[in-house]
Amino acid sequence: MTSNIAQRAVVAFVAVAIAGCSTSQTEPVAVDAPSVTTVPERVDETSSLSPETEASSSTTTNVPASSQADTETSTTTSAPLTSGSDASTDDSGTDDTESDDVVVEATFSSAVAPVMSNNCGSCHNPGGPGSVHWNLSEARDVSENAQFIRAALLSGYMPPWPASNLGIAYKNSFEIEEEALAPILEWIDNGAVLDVDPTTPVIGGRSVRIEDPDFVVPPTEPYDNESGRFDDYRCLVYYPEIERTSWLRSLQFMPDQTEVVHHAIGYLVPASQAEAAQQRDLDDPGSGWECYGGTGLAEDTFLVGWAPGQLPLEYPEGTGLTIEPGDFFVIQVHYHYEIAVDPDSSWLEIDIEPATSDLEPISINRYLTPAEIPCSTDEEGLLCDREVVAEAMREEYGLLPADLINLGCGVTPDAFAHMTDGVAWSSCDRVVQEPGEIVSVLGHMHDLGAQYRMTLNPDTDREMILLDIPDWDYDWQYSYRPVETIELQTGDVLRFECTWERSRRDPNLEPAYVLWSYGSDDEMCFSTVTTRPLR
Repeated sequence: MTSNIAQRAVVAFVAVAIAGCSTSQTEPVAVDAPSVTTVPERVDETSSLSPETEASSSTTTNVPASSQADTETSTTTSAPLTSGSDASTDDSGTDDTESDDVVVEATFSSAVAPVMSNNCGSCHNPGGPGSVHWNLSEARDVSENAQFIRAALLSGYMPPWPASNLGIAYKNSFEIEEEALAPILEWIDNGAVLDVDPTTPVIGGRSVRIEDPDFVVPPTEPYDNESGRFDDYRCLVYYPEIERTSWLRSLQFMPDQTEVVHHAIGYLVPASQAEAAQQRDLDDPGSGWECYGGTGLAEDTFLVGWAPGQLPLEYPEGTGLTIEPGDFFVIQVHYHYEIAVDPDSSWLEIDIEPATSDLEPISINRYLTPAEIPCSTDEEGLLCDREVVAEAMREEYGLLPADLINLGCGVTPDAFAHMTDGVAWSSCDRVVQEPGEIVSVLGHMHDLGAQYRMTLNPDTDREMILLDIPDWDYDWQYSYRPVETIELQTGDVLRFECTWERSRRDPNLEPAYVLWSYGSDDEMCFSTVTTRPLR
């Protein structure tokens, strides 16, 4: 079965073509890498994806995540246009023949502008990640692209928000509720007439980048695929040159060569490891060093996982991570070199607060769930033998994480051997070891991913779905932040479920058994739960 999101994308673009609108491709576009190292520090202001494996007590039940997709019910916060235009209440739009209810014709200022500002403008304003493909800086941009907008909204292709309503409510949702969508479609169907000056700005109501970061940190030097590997895992070093003990408040990984940067994992490393990092860099040609399963340094703290679509890592008010002078970042970047590109200078943008601020420390917990995807009955070939694939991975990476993850979740490959109809799934229960209040949750898979779910205390009267993604899309991976306070207590159980469909695999690839591993054509079921101390 082809991805529903992919189908909706095709529907959207076909509809636009029929309507006579031009569109451009939707891959992320690289922005220029920074040429400076730091931004003057402000002293007056206040991801995911590690391949490391940790065994813990667990119980596994192989049950697929639900494919149910509920109707949209999230609430859209309407922000006014900067021009301050009011909603129109033209009497010509009323019809009191059958009812005393007053029907008001949808206008740009009343129905369209608030949604464009809150749900679309941040990405599609100049400088935003979607602005190259579709610019929404002024009211006339919306009117001129009305048919494209209509197709994208009806297909569900835009705005991107993979999480379903089976889960909890999240902050900063891009989803548009049905009550807000209908008037927009009405306005478009009525000719997309503007009731404001065409040059009225459409200002995004939320940030998709850190505004005025304290530090812009490039790598020690660009990386140019010196290893020659197709799937290249590289640990790059970033020195923020912080001069005093501080709190890390927010961080964003900014990909440079977006065509080959597949995903990234960020670590905060203490100054005591600087000499070891420099030696690893010297011993390996090119910037940084080859790394799998972590940095390879004696000490590091998992910080963030980045994948396409990820928003900035921003810790809640009153929280942060301590960073000392001399501490540095190591970012394990997964490059997927399908094409030749210029050297990559992906960079970091960070905000800090002085250590004198009374903040609470953040904890980031990683959970790994098995991924075993046998060939379907209509596929055959040497690589459909699991052991052949496993041995090739051992030779490539020096280890086979799939076996360690299976062991941690109490399963063997035999548990997946019957999944030969093109669909495979996995589930693992993990016991919470440290209490905390949930700050955010994240799930990660690769291209075969179809469904993802994270559940707190499953199969009990306290069951709560923390995250449900019924139609996985690799291009949109968010850290989801709950609206309500959710506390994890010692002994609570977290269940992680992933489902994969072989029909999503590149048809040009040789049929192969797919395992949890590091390559783009391999798979993962990776989760993080970020917490703060209970209050």
